[in-house]
Amino acid sequence: MHPDSSYGPDAGGAPHSGRNHDPNTAPGPPPASGSGIGHVPAPGTGQGLGHPPAGQGPPQAGVPGAAPQYALVPQRRSGIPAAAWIGIVLGAALVIGLGVTGVLFLDGIASDTGDDSSGADPVAEARIGDCFHDYGDAAAPELEATDCGAGAFTAIEIVEGTADPTVCDGLDAVDAAVASTGPDRVLCLSYTAIVGDRAYHAQVGECVHGSSTPNSAWNPVDCRSGVFKIIERIEDESSTSACGDSTYYAYGIAYATGRPDLDVTLCLQMIYASGDAAYAEVDDCLLKEDADYAYFEFVSDCGDANVYVTGRTDSIVDAESWCNGWGWAYEEVTGFPELSYTICWGYL
Repeated sequence: MHPDSSYGPDAGGAPHSGRNHDPNTAPGPPPASGSGIGHVPAPGTGQGLGHPPAGQGPPQAGVPGAAPQYALVPQRRSGIPAAAWIGIVLGAALVIGLGVTGVLFLDGIASDTGDDSSGADPVAEARIGDCFHDYGDAAAPELEATDCGAGAFTAIEIVEGTADPTVCDGLDAVDAAVASTGPDRVLCLSYTAIVGDRAYHAQVGECVHGSSTPNSAWNPVDCRSGVFKIIERIEDESSTSACGDSTYYAYGIAYATGRPDLDVTLCLQMIYASGDAAYAEVDDCLLKEDADYAYFEFVSDCGDANVYVTGRTDSIVDAESWCNGWGWAYEEVTGFPELSYTICWGYL
C-alpha cells in the first residue's frame, strides 16, 4: 500500500519546485555546446540508482546543499524579423495586356495572383527550386522571383496540364499552390521559416532536435532518448502557451512568421533514457522495470507499481546524499539544463 506520508528531501529548506511548464518565462542563456542527453552521477558518467539500507527509515528533512532549482522554460521562437517576412497572395489582380491570371490556394482560400514588375508571368516561367516573395498586399499582390531563404516560398513540384491547385494536396511540406489559367500549370510551394530548418513541417509523432539558441534551425531525427517527440502541432498559432496541459509536455517551439496562416507551434516531449521518472511528481507511483536499471513507467493504479517518488528537484544534485538513503535516479540534459531532474524513490 502507498505510505500515509511522503518525503521531499528539500523540506524545511528552499520550497520544492516540482515541474513548471511556463511557456511565457524568458529562456535562459544558450548552452556553450551542442544538445544531447547525459546520465551523470557524481563522480563519473552513468545513470544514478541507489537503494536505502535495510531497515532505514525516511531521511531527515532539511538536508542542506541542494543545488538551485531550474524552472522549465519551453522555447519560444521569435522567428525572422518582420521586414523579412513576405506575405502570401490573398487579393485579386488582372494582368493587363497578357490576359493571364493565377489562383493561389492556401488552406482552402483562393485568390488571384498578379505579375511581377517585369510583366512576366511568374507561374508560367517557374521551375522546380525557384523561390518567390510577395511584394504586394491583399489588394494588389506582386508575386516575384527572388533568392531562396527565410520568408520565401520554394517551388517543390510543378504539375503541367491543369489549373487545379488540389493536385498539390497530399504532398509533403506544401504550404500553398498557385495555378495559372494561361499556361495550364500549378506550382506547389513550400514555405521557409528559418534557413536550414525542417522541423517547421514536421508532424505529430515525429521526432526533432535542435538548439535552445533563438532562431536556430531544428530538424527531424530518428526517435531515441535525448531528442524531442512532437505531441501536438498547432497551426495558425505562434505561442507555446497554446500547448495543451499534457503530462509529457516539456518544451515548445513557436514559429512566428508575421502571418497567422503561416504560424506554427510544436509542443514537444523529451524522450528520457529513464522513462517516465522525469515526469513524475512526489507521491506518484511507478513501475521500475529492472532492479539494476533506472527505467520507470507510469501505471494506472498504484497496485501495479513497485516504487513511489519521495522527492524531486528540477536540477542535478548530489543524489546519494540528497536522497539520504532512498533510491535515486537522475538525468542531465546537455543544452537544456531546465529539463534535467533528480528524483528520490522508495519501494512500495
